Amino acid sequence: MRQRHLNLQSKPGARVASGFSLLELIAVVTLMGVLSVVAIARLGPSLLGDVAAHSDARRLALDLIQLRRRAIATGDNHYLLFTGTKGGFTGYRLYRASGGSVEIDSPRVFPAQLNVTPNSVRLEFNFEGQALAAYQVTFTGPVRSRRVDVAPLTGAVRVTDL
Repeated sequence: MRQRHLNLQSKPGARVASGFSLLELIAVVTLMGVLSVVAIARLGPSLLGDVAAHSDARRLALDLIQLRRRAIATGDNHYLLFTGTKGGFTGYRLYRASGGSVEIDSPRVFPAQLNVTPNSVRLEFNFEGQALAAYQVTFTGPVRSRRVDVAPLTGAVRVTDL
């Protein structure tokens, strides 16, 4: 029985086909771009508004937890103050209330498609970490809403879907 040896070396001038050509890559990227534009146009405002309601409610909850911890750590009251008017709040700022109001972080801004309704314009924690009142902030997107609740005695913060 004769054994055949395969010649694995390519012949001079022969091309070995491997990978994708530039034209194939451009076609795939273009197709993905067209599909993305169609999906965003179809789902855009409502989906993005609901994502904004969810993410901004979580961000507010984390900022409130941070304020509570800072109030306990420093022994000074800390508070959050909404900016804008009752017709439309545009964001909020974080403050330390020691010898006047001192802003402790950069302002936060809400997206335009989000409607924010707090039950109080000022949400404050004392040096023991207690909230000075029961606070509720509702974030309303085009389809879904979220609410941030703060318990007065413990200062616990909770985000719920409505």
